[in-house]
Amino acid sequence: MAGRVQRGAVTVRSVADAFLQNLELRNPDINALIYWSRDDIHRQSQAIQKRINQGEALPLAGVPIAIKDNLWVKGWPITQGSRLFEGFIAPEDSAAVARLRTAGAIILGMANSPEFACRGVTTNELYGPTRNPWDLERTPGGSSGGSASAVAARLCPLSLGTDAGGSIRRPASHTGILGFMPSCGTVPEGPGFEGPDFGNSTIGVFARTVGDIDLVMGIIGEGGRMDPGSAGSVNSGSSRPLRLGFSPDLGLAALIEPDVARSVSAAVDRLRDDGLSVLTMTPRWPKSTSESRIGALEKSALAAMYGAQYQQNKAQFDPDVADQIREGLELTGVDVANALRFRKELHVHFIACFESIDVLLCPTAPVTAWPLSEAWPSIIDGKKANARDHAAFSWMINQVFAPACSVPCGTDNKGLPVGLQIIAPRFADQRVLTIAKHLERLNDYTFLPLPG
Repeated sequence: MAGRVQRGAVTVRSVADAFLQNLELRNPDINALIYWSRDDIHRQSQAIQKRINQGEALPLAGVPIAIKDNLWVKGWPITQGSRLFEGFIAPEDSAAVARLRTAGAIILGMANSPEFACRGVTTNELYGPTRNPWDLERTPGGSSGGSASAVAARLCPLSLGTDAGGSIRRPASHTGILGFMPSCGTVPEGPGFEGPDFGNSTIGVFARTVGDIDLVMGIIGEGGRMDPGSAGSVNSGSSRPLRLGFSPDLGLAALIEPDVARSVSAAVDRLRDDGLSVLTMTPRWPKSTSESRIGALEKSALAAMYGAQYQQNKAQFDPDVADQIREGLELTGVDVANALRFRKELHVHFIACFESIDVLLCPTAPVTAWPLSEAWPSIIDGKKANARDHAAFSWMINQVFAPACSVPCGTDNKGLPVGLQIIAPRFADQRVLTIAKHLERLNDYTFLPLPG
């Protein structure tokens, strides 16, 4: 698309109008985007076209991109899905958005998010639920479900999301697209809202091709002074063949639907059949490893940020978020310290996983998309599941600040998409994209029917 715009085969305005028409036609059924401005998009189009006409080469010339509603876009309302921020207008762009503009992208609209990006489904008190384009009675997951559904429904070719525990990768899996979470610190997160995390959240990309992810990451990545945790450039990969490890349940003995397990295993077999070395393995983790052991981090952060407002009027919060704030207010410094100590243990064990491999493969999520009426899938493989069992394979990767990508790898017996997760050590992002591209070549994703 950018190439055709740059060559003058189509104008920026014609591209923008085509996407606006599709957005206004399809979005009401999906509720992926909750704000856009036709006038602003036309102003952007005019400015981009002027730059092209003046001879400027723009890698994202005229490409429409949606932005999750917790990242700042100058002059636009940004709410984080919260009543507390209803009416807030961003005074400036976040660094990632500014870099997209510099590259010639059109900022198309804001994508729906649960309050403070703190739920595994995408719904809130302001805008209601986002629906999955594969089945409008199902959720795309969360918290970046608006960004995922927008790309899956072809409302835009690319979108930005955030991921603090699987919020990019799981929605990508549930909507049959690619979702890439770079190493934490690769993309600067400011200026903008503070997130309720301890450095384990990052901005990432939804797309339909690995090449598009690579292109966008080359623009928004490489760190920056606005984020003290930002790094320099990421590892460019390895000159020798990559050694792959495959763990059907990430060594966690987690619940998983048989259809998901079969689809992921079949994708791994395709890699083996194509000549890649894949070792089936069971990673070892600290004793009693569970997401609940790091739950104090998000809850205490929410309490620190919004505890005063909660104590004044807890009804202004989503009930699930209100519960997290209440629990956070009851935590002690020892609770938070123990969570951080557990994170350190996880990191030691994670590094040990890569002594004999370069890349780790596992399911992205143990289930496919579940009904909108459920906050989480209550049954997995015929067994009762708790509120976070659907995130069994994603939360840990954030706690070790590593990169990961969900790649479509098949469907279940209901025709819903399944994702395979590709993981590498921190800053070895190109290893992840190398294997994703290999799968893309083998699969070509043609076996997945297009939504809608």
